[in-house]
Amino acid sequence: MSVVCIEGEMSIYRAAELKSVLLDPALAGGLLELDLSAVTEIDSTGLQLLLLARREVLARQGELRVVAQSPAVAEMLGQLQLDERLGAREHADAVEAD
Repeated sequence: MSVVCIEGEMSIYRAAELKSVLLDPALAGGLLELDLSAVTEIDSTGLQLLLLARREVLARQGELRVVAQSPAVAEMLGQLQLDERLGAREHADAVEAD
């Protein structure tokens, strides 16, 4: 299992940096958990990086889960109905049930 915590912007301005942060553990396969609770802003590039990481994890029979998300991330994923695809809604439901 790998856990990746991202802080600050997930934007085009940090795309090269974030690509390696997300892809290195994604290419290892297994479970990849993302803590996005400290993300202050996410744009379409940040979203594309999340989807790329998910694709690479799934290609290796792994799983990607967003285990924590900031309001900015929750809003973006919710508006695009991608929260379930990225495991974000599933985790939120589990936390509420506790």
